[in-house]
This record gives sequence, C-alpha cells and structure tokens, in this order.
Amino acid sequence: MTFQIYRKGVGVYARCAVAGLFGLATIFAAYSLYGALIGLPEFFAGARIPLLDVRLTWGVVSACILFVFFGMLIGVFTLGFEVGLRWIDKKSKGAIEFFIETQAELQKVSWPTQNQLIGSTIVVIIFLIVLSLYILGVDWIVSTVMETVGIL
Repeated sequence: MTFQIYRKGVGVYARCAVAGLFGLATIFAAYSLYGALIGLPEFFAGARIPLLDVRLTWGVVSACILFVFFGMLIGVFTLGFEVGLRWIDKKSKGAIEFFIETQAELQKVSWPTQNQLIGSTIVVIIFLIVLSLYILGVDWIVSTVMETVGIL
C-alpha cells in the first residue's frame, strides 16, 4: 500500500472536477442518511461531540462513517492511492487514465469565439420562432378544417 499520487500532475482539472462532484454527492448522501436515522436513540446515553455540542446519535455516527468511507473511495479513484487489492488498484488506475484522456481531448477542442457564439444563438432563436409559427399555422388550419367538417 503506497500513498503516492498515480501520474502526479497529469489530468489535474479532470480529477478535481470528478472529486468535487463525488464529494458533493457524498455530502448529500451523508445528510440524507442522517435525516433518515435522526429518530434513533443516542449512540451512548448522554454522549455529545465536545466542540460542536451535538448529541452523538446513530444518525451522526452513520453519516460520519459513510462520509469517511466514500471520501477514501474518492481518494483512491481520483488520486490513485494503492490499497493493496489488485482489482481495485487496476480499476482506479483505469479511471484515472480515463480522466487524463478526457482532459487531453478537451484541450484539443476548438471553442467558438464570442461573436460566433452570439451569431449561432441568434440563428437558433430565429429558427425556433419560424418553426413555432409554422406549427401554429398548421394547427390553426387543421383545427379550422376539422370544425368545418364537424369533427371538433
């Protein structure tokens, strides 16, 4: 088990983005678990977290354990820490290679300039207006014909 970052300095932005998103999901999951278990009794009678002055309930303990566990998984799959289990290490290195390749491909993208973006947006908006007027006209004609025939 080594605590060295796999391919350090490569794919940093992609790794940070993935770690941040998974970290946010972990916070929501821990909070949801805490909310689901909030009605359970205290872990130990009268036990409190000293600095926060919060009762130590099963919900708090479970949420903390979940947060730490998923935090370690995020570290393994975004930083490449080896855990000693070959299949987990292989999967984490595969995930990291994917993040590195994703960032490399995004750097090759030719992004539009502001004028190109504004021009394209205007074209799309005009097309949507023309299309909606066409659909409105066809609907009006069809409904008028159906009313004349007596179907509506």
